[in-house]
Amino acid sequence: MNYDANPVHILYNNEELRQRILMIIEGRDTTTGTTFVNLCYQIRQQAINDHAVADSENTVYTSEELAPEDQVRVSRVLWELIWEHKVFLLFGRSPLLGLSNGEDRFVKY
Repeated sequence: MNYDANPVHILYNNEELRQRILMIIEGRDTTTGTTFVNLCYQIRQQAINDHAVADSENTVYTSEELAPEDQVRVSRVLWELIWEHKVFLLFGRSPLLGLSNGEDRFVKY
């Protein structure tokens, strides 16, 4: 068994990444949505489950982060989805949600 503490590199092409993002956001409550950090974490988990990560053979990933270049790809695809009115960006924080750090959230449009 291999252990990898480096950020995870996903192998999804842009269309596959787009579908994973929509699947995650559509599965969330429309008032709470998901933060960018949580979205990246969930994409990482899904990619590991799909065996769509670099060097996945017999590897246990201990990092909870996507590789920086994959975070940029997620951001680009998110902005395309916002532009197409498939995803909406909620600004600010909500004391009801416990988001004291003011992270913006993405929800289904």
